Amino acid sequence: MTDDECIHGMTAAWCGLCIKVEPVPTVRSGSYGFHGGETKQDVIDEIHDLLGMRRQAVSNGSSLPASMFRIACERLGLPYRNMPDACERIVKRAGLRWNPDFDSRATRSGGGSTVTLEGAQAMRDALRALLS
Repeated sequence: MTDDECIHGMTAAWCGLCIKVEPVPTVRSGSYGFHGGETKQDVIDEIHDLLGMRRQAVSNGSSLPASMFRIACERLGLPYRNMPDACERIVKRAGLRWNPDFDSRATRSGGGSTVTLEGAQAMRDALRALLS
């Protein structure tokens, strides 16, 4: 954990739990978002459930919790370097196809080493297979 990370593995100023931001109430529980697809929160919730972690709320546009990636790597005996690398390792460990669009490493700016919704979905699918 770096000095600017909170206990949830996120940048402290962005962590809705640490700065006590009330999450948007939802009754969806695995339903689909406003645009006809899953939301990041839906996928994160399922990954936390697969890993036996307490669910964490994320706000729109925020990064995924790094702790989720760290714990997934620990459970699978994989090294943890950063979120995109962890996601790729987990997806490939399950024998699933990796797509560069699953994270920001191939973008012109590098995108701050984030994982996209599609990457989180691929990781969730990999964890389903690997942890079942």
